[in-house]
Formats: sequence, structure tokens, C-alpha cells
Amino acid sequence: MSPNRDWRRTLARAFPEAKFDEPLSRHTTFRIGGPADCYVEPRAVAALIGLLRAARENAVPVLLIGWGSNLLVRDGGVRGVVARLRGEFEAVEFLGGRRVRAGAGVRLPQLVALCAEKGLGGCEPLVGVPGSVGGALIMNAGTRDCEIAALVREVETLDSESLEVVRLAREQIRFRYRGSDLEGRIILACLLELKPGDKGDIMMRVQGHQKDRFQTQPIHTYNVGSTFKNPPGRFAAKLIEEAGLKGTQCGGARVSPLHANFIENFAHAKARDVLDLVRRIQDQVKAVHGLDLELEMKVVGEP
Repeated sequence: MSPNRDWRRTLARAFPEAKFDEPLSRHTTFRIGGPADCYVEPRAVAALIGLLRAARENAVPVLLIGWGSNLLVRDGGVRGVVARLRGEFEAVEFLGGRRVRAGAGVRLPQLVALCAEKGLGGCEPLVGVPGSVGGALIMNAGTRDCEIAALVREVETLDSESLEVVRLAREQIRFRYRGSDLEGRIILACLLELKPGDKGDIMMRVQGHQKDRFQTQPIHTYNVGSTFKNPPGRFAAKLIEEAGLKGTQCGGARVSPLHANFIENFAHAKARDVLDLVRRIQDQVKAVHGLDLELEMKVVGEP
């Protein structure tokens, strides 16, 4: 089914703040990406439902993004609507005791800091994970010390057909290493259960994780975090480094000299530079180690 020819006009009337032909390089931590036909930031559930309904009626696809921290947008951009959840989706509510409700648009470092201030721990390692709660749930984001799945008690979603809110208990969700069956669902918020503790101790652990990240990861460069998943029992960074690829460049993209599982946009890189470098890394690691590296970052859009 082809999009209604006047869909842009329809969305412009319904969402005056919508931006058309918006460069997605402005909305990803890679600072890479061609234009979205339409970019919108719904700030409430009602606005999101209105957007999805209008898009459906006009046969226009919708892509939801988080903070753009695990995302490579190809140079041709994205057809249809790209939406980022803001406003009420960025709220954190402390429900008493151990429980915290976090909107899908909340950034993980912010969530950890707010919980620490309330004397709630258990999520400290996530302070070093870029991105939003919604994306973290879908990919079961985390570190070797903690994955978000361990904290989840409930996830609020929006059914894409009925456009009604559906709550999934933890037992109804299958999480795995860097993935879950939440893929393809519209995440609104989640309920987490944390561990009460001494605020000072929790803050000290948070600062320790932040310090480790500063020392081992290129956080001041344009990147998406880890590029590849770790193969079972191995670390992608070590495999890439042992393959002699640390610092390797393709156009404006390079393997980080600090952490080999990070690709940096260091000189106005295009998506094609990154993808060329990804293929080079995969080929070399396969040749040296006999292992296939699987992408952790998501790739969307058109060449």
C-alpha cells in the first residue's frame, strides 16, 4: 500500500512541530544519517496514538528511536516518520519501597543518578550504558556486571493494532544476551525493582563505574557504544585488537584507538564509511580467529 500523496500536509496539520526532511545526524550519537521524511517528538501517550493512527490512515511507516545511541542511519535517510518519545516519556516516578517507574525516553545514566539520590541501588553499572530505557529493554542492555532484565518487573507497551496499553509481567518477556522478544513492540515505560541501600555507598559505586568508563571508552567522541556483540566466552574488542585493527580507518570512520569495539566518527564520516569498516573488521576477525562478529548496533534507512 503506497503512502497518501498528501500525507505530509496531513501530519503537518496534526503536528505543527513536525520537521520535514530532517537530517537524522542531528539525532544520533554517531552524528551520521540522512534525512527523515518527517521527524516528530510525541510528548504524551495520546499524541503518540494520534501519530500512529494518522500514519496508519495514510499508509506511512513509523520508526521509533531512542536517544540514537545504538543506531546507524544510512546516508539515504529514512522514508516515512521517525519519532522520539519525549515529555511524559522522560519521567521517573518513585513508587515507594523498591519500585521505580521509568518512561521509555529516560536516559539510563540519568535514571541511575536519580535512583542513587533516593538510596536505591542495583542498577549502578548501567550508568555507563548510553541510550534510553525503551531501547535498553528491547536489546537487554547492560554490562558484564548487570543487564536491565535483572531489574524489570513489568513493561508497559502500546499494542500496534488496537493502540491500547498492554502491561507485560516479567514472566511474559523472554530476555537474552543483547536482545528480547520486545523487539518490534512499542515501549512506553517499565517498572523496576531495585535494592535500598546507603546513599553514599551507592553513589560511590556509581562514580566507580563512571571512572572505569572514562578510562576505557571513548566517551568524548561520536560513536554508538559497542559496535559488535561479544561472541560466547570471548570479547569482541580483544578479537579486533588481536586482528591488528585498532586505529584502522575507512573514510571518516575509525576503530577507536582506546577501545577496539567502538567505531568513531572522527572526520565527518558517512554511513558507508562505517559499513565499509564493519565489513573489514568482520572479514579480518573471521580470517584470524575463525569467528563471526554480529552487530550490536542497529542499521536503518536507505543507501
